[in-house]
Amino acid sequence: MAPRPNITNTQRLIILGVTILMAGLAIWFFSNIVLFILISFVISMIGEPLVNLLQKIHIKRFHLPRALSSFVVLLLFWGLVLLFFFTFIPLLANELRYLANINITGVLDDLSKPIGRIEKFMTDFGLSEEGFSLQAWATNSFRSSMGFVKISAILSDFAGLIGNIFVTVLSVSFITYYFMKESRLFEDGVVMFFPEDKEPHIRHAINSISDLLKRYFIGVLLQSTGVMILITIGLSIVGLKFSDAVTIALIAAVLNVIPYVGPFIGSLMAVAIGTAVSMPMDIATQLVPRIIYILFVMEGTKVIDNVIFQPQIFSRSVKAHPLEIFLVILIAATIGGVIGMLIAIPTYTVLRVIGKEFFTQSKLIQRITTGI
Repeated sequence: MAPRPNITNTQRLIILGVTILMAGLAIWFFSNIVLFILISFVISMIGEPLVNLLQKIHIKRFHLPRALSSFVVLLLFWGLVLLFFFTFIPLLANELRYLANINITGVLDDLSKPIGRIEKFMTDFGLSEEGFSLQAWATNSFRSSMGFVKISAILSDFAGLIGNIFVTVLSVSFITYYFMKESRLFEDGVVMFFPEDKEPHIRHAINSISDLLKRYFIGVLLQSTGVMILITIGLSIVGLKFSDAVTIALIAAVLNVIPYVGPFIGSLMAVAIGTAVSMPMDIATQLVPRIIYILFVMEGTKVIDNVIFQPQIFSRSVKAHPLEIFLVILIAATIGGVIGMLIAIPTYTVLRVIGKEFFTQSKLIQRITTGI
């Protein structure tokens, strides 16, 4: 038997670099398939506790096979998704109709006098630069903020996505079903790409990642639900119709998934929709107080979310310090914008688990993985 050739550290680094490069190219080339698998893995993680619960139900000697339990949970998931969209889309379309029908010129005319008084005050006290027109700035800002409401364009884009949505739903459903039916299928699929001596570490890492992400995603669902309930109640109290309050709450709850930026955009959307559905109203005595009430509800909900909901989810679910999470989100936002912020915490969680399993000698890794 011929002796095995010695491999230098440089050669190992070259092999590792080539391997990572080839893996990255493969992931990029098959990015849609990789995305389907990751989405299916997340859904299967959330649905697995329900599958296990159905497995425990016995009627005399009969119990649901795992295959049937997985199918029931998959149907339940898509049923909830359809219920959400069939409830949300008509409400959103109705609010967009209100926004599209706003008489922008009339609103600006109503605001011209109070804006003129503010502009005079700023000029008298030297608070504005020479040549600056608050009236022109307000007009341009209002028109640009309302310009996004083009229902025909929205519907056209939505129609164009139908084909892709169908393929995505079919693919994700198929993969998710088998991930729930065979709970170790994803784990076995990942392990086969690594040497046999690394298998125990890989399996332990996948189990740890699955456990942390499962708690995180379930926590995010609970957080969004809590935010939606608080905003619905608050906006109903300040005078908005229940349907309008629910629509704003749904939009805010979805946007709230985007850390830090999402709540701010949600507040702007709340003011825009609240203004649209409240017209016509007297600007000074009715509309301005209502906008203040809406902002109070949105900011109050954000405070409750920051103080109560988020520490329970981001810190405890992924076992990381709040400041650590904040810095990670800032870095992700710099690198990948909104998408980066969305995937920042799950990605950081995966990297921490991998670091703990394979790079335990590093003091930095030891520090950031203390809670895992």
